[in-house]
Amino acid sequence: TAAQESVDSAVVRFYAARWYQPAWVHANGISPQADELLGVVAQSARDGLDPADYLTAALDSLLHRHLSPEDARQLDSLLTRTLFIYAQDVSRGRVDPAAVDSQWTAARPGPDWVAILDSALDASSIGAVLQDLAPPQPGYRALRAALARYRDITRRGDWPSDLGRRLAAEGFSSLRDFQRSHGLVADGIAGPETRAALDVPAAERVRQIELNLERWRWLPRSLGERYLLVNSAAFMLEAIDHDTVALSMRAVVGRLDWRTPIVSSQVTHLLFRPVWNIPPAIAATELLPNLKRDSTYARRLGIRVFGDSSLGNRELDPRSVDWTTVSESSFPYRLSQEPGPDNPLGGVKLVFWTPFSVFIHDTPIRPVFSERWRVFSHGCVRVENAARLAAYLLPDWPTDSIRAAMRNGAPRERWVRLVAPMPVHLVYRTAWADDAGFVQFRADIYGWDTQLDAALTRRRYGHEASAADHSRAGGTRDAVFRHIDVQ
Repeated sequence: TAAQESVDSAVVRFYAARWYQPAWVHANGISPQADELLGVVAQSARDGLDPADYLTAALDSLLHRHLSPEDARQLDSLLTRTLFIYAQDVSRGRVDPAAVDSQWTAARPGPDWVAILDSALDASSIGAVLQDLAPPQPGYRALRAALARYRDITRRGDWPSDLGRRLAAEGFSSLRDFQRSHGLVADGIAGPETRAALDVPAAERVRQIELNLERWRWLPRSLGERYLLVNSAAFMLEAIDHDTVALSMRAVVGRLDWRTPIVSSQVTHLLFRPVWNIPPAIAATELLPNLKRDSTYARRLGIRVFGDSSLGNRELDPRSVDWTTVSESSFPYRLSQEPGPDNPLGGVKLVFWTPFSVFIHDTPIRPVFSERWRVFSHGCVRVENAARLAAYLLPDWPTDSIRAAMRNGAPRERWVRLVAPMPVHLVYRTAWADDAGFVQFRADIYGWDTQLDAALTRRRYGHEASAADHSRAGGTRDAVFRHIDVQ
């Protein structure tokens, strides 16, 4: 796999850079830094990882026998491989997100771990480097701490049967607190939905936390001192300022067939009274039936029609098109909708680049924000109070000026560049630790927890097979180990 090839390449470069001198094994055994490495990977479960991925049977066998020169070379190589696999897993994640789902992306590659490891070994600081590999954000550390608490509950035999003791096991003093932490209606009544949430086994909650720790590792190492965070599983947008929630509002996210992606970018502009360039798939599947039924539909909604290159790319009168002859599979038109009360982008759009052409924007459709399951968009994020969000991003603008720029009748498509780009992260968190230390759980609306769990299971079996192949081959996949000069 690509991940294995990356590790293999790192091992080769590591030994070549140090003239094939051993890193961990010497004539009288392994070094104290090797002990530090083994100690850290043995505790990797605290990050939701599996120590068996690193403390393999081949490694264990070599650690518990008298070493021949060839054994010593192989052990040194295996320890190096163990470090690079662990470094990759804990800092960037165990699976390549995009290889599992086209809607998932990860941060760009991190630093040159070969150079960092070599320097750390020379300075005898390998322990400090290993401890610094995991995401540094408080949210990750808080969720990691919660993982230990929920594992303790599973070791004690799951939840108590008594409701009061069941709530106390998670630290809740009332049923309403539990309901709020699970995205339920906080009415204090143990109805069917609440009972179902109470009955989820602690082991399932443990796995849910582990999956969300994995998704944390896909994010950039620095989220930004100030950034926007959209959690599509919770239907919420937050503005974070130095780890504090400065702004929070309800959001509408993508439908189950138009899911909001997992992606990070930077907001560079605000676009007031934007034109909606209607994606061809939406035009053909959702607007075409209306155009066929109602000859005035396009004009009433401010929709302009343009021919494609075969039609000269010119604007056409919608009434001149015989829409009854047009099909979804052959739709030779481009449609755009002018700003106005029917434009789904509303009065303002946040502009940031992603491969998915999704944005954060206003909406004229207000009732949907009272719904609990706000999955109504074509992947974009609609926010409940776009004017307030715009004011946060443009602090020098008076509120009246922002509302005027969004209002019907204002100039069409007014671009405003932000003084500094604002990082934005579209995430999918079904478990996270709130400011009070409680874990907030949400339903897996897109089925992405299930999908990630399956991908990690495949990765584990693939890793075991790879380790077995490596052991049977006597380590020959690491041809470099034969050149390691163990004295």
